[in-house]
Amino acid sequence: MEDRYLGDGVYASFDGFSITLDLRGQDNTTRIVLEPEVLLRLNQFSVDLSRPESKEFNV
Repeated sequence: MEDRYLGDGVYASFDGFSITLDLRGQDNTTRIVLEPEVLLRLNQFSVDLSRPESKEFNV
């Protein structure tokens, strides 16, 4: 699978096990590798934020 541009300089790729997020700047790249259980927690965080009772952020 080719890298996919998500916006704001962020690219996502998948190696068959984990998702890698690359923040590509002019001079460097910062990489975050999300293993499946971390991705599940990130998804749950997003769901929690989108609940109407959440005062943090609504998607």
